[in-house]
Amino acid sequence: MKSLPSMLLALGLATQAWAAPPADLPAAIYADPPADAAFPARGVAVQIPSGGQMMNALLYLPAGRGPHPVAILMHGLPGYDGNLDLAQVMRRAGWAVITFHYRGTWGSGGAFSLGGSADDGMAVMDWLHMSATTKAFRFDPGRVVVLGHSMGGYDAAYACAHTPSVLGCALLAPWDISADQPALAKMTPEERDHFAATSLDDIDGRISGMTARQIAEIIATEGQTWRLADLAPALANHPLLVVTDTRDDDDDKALALLPALAEAKAKKLQAVTLDSDHGSSDHRVALQILVLKWLATLPGAPPLR
Repeated sequence: MKSLPSMLLALGLATQAWAAPPADLPAAIYADPPADAAFPARGVAVQIPSGGQMMNALLYLPAGRGPHPVAILMHGLPGYDGNLDLAQVMRRAGWAVITFHYRGTWGSGGAFSLGGSADDGMAVMDWLHMSATTKAFRFDPGRVVVLGHSMGGYDAAYACAHTPSVLGCALLAPWDISADQPALAKMTPEERDHFAATSLDDIDGRISGMTARQIAEIIATEGQTWRLADLAPALANHPLLVVTDTRDDDDDKALALLPALAEAKAKKLQAVTLDSDHGSSDHRVALQILVLKWLATLPGAPPLR
C-alpha cells in the first residue's frame, strides 16, 4: 500500500512539511490537548432563563474532571459572528466557555432590547453560579472571566463591573452606545431612516421585538444610558484586556473608556490596537494569542502549554 505522500503525489498534489511553531506560541493555537476517555471534551446545548424567557446557549466543555475555569463569551448585535474561534481555542487551553444568544436573537425567546442584553449577561452569570449548574458541568465558580465583542463588549463590561468576584474582563471593539447619541439626536427622521438602512442594515429580520429604525430612535433618545466610561471605576478593580482596531468606527475604539480607566487608576490594564476592522477579520490568530496570553496572567488560570 502506498504511503500518504506517495498517494498525494500520484494525484498531482504537493506535500509540504509543517513549519515548527514559534517557541512562545501557545500550543492551544495549533494542537489539540490530550484526550480524556472518562471526561472527554464536548459541546452541550442548554437554555438559560432570563426575564421569564429562555435563551439558547452552547457550552464548550474541556476534557478532564475539573472543576474548570469558565469564560462567558458575549456576541454583538445581531450576532452573526460569535467569535467562536475564541471559544474553541479557550477550550483547548482548559477553559469551559459559555456562549449564548440574547433574548429575541437567533431563536432565543422574548424580545430584544438594548438594556435587556446587559440583563441577559447578568442572568448567565447567575445561572453559572447555581450549584446545580456547577455540578452538572464541572464549573469552578471561583474562576470566571467575561469576554465580549462590540455590543457584547458593553455587556461584558457591565457584567464585570457588577460582579466583584470575576477574575477579569476582555473587551473586544466594545460598542460605546453613548458615543452615537449626539449625532443621532440631531438627525431628522429621514436621516435616521438612512442611518438605520445603512449602519444597522443587518438588524431587520434577525432579531425579534425591535427594528433597526427603532434601535436608532432608542439610541437618539436614550443613548447616554449606556455610557461605557461610567463603568470605569468598577472595571478598574479587575484585570482588563481592551482590544480595538484601526479600521473600526470611533464608537468601538474605547475613546472615552480608556481615559476614564486611567483616571480611575486601573492597574491591570492591557490595551492593544490591531491593524484590522471591527471583527479583527485579518488578525484572528493574533487575537487568539492575545486572549490566551492574557488569560494565563490571571490567578488560578490553567498554565499555557
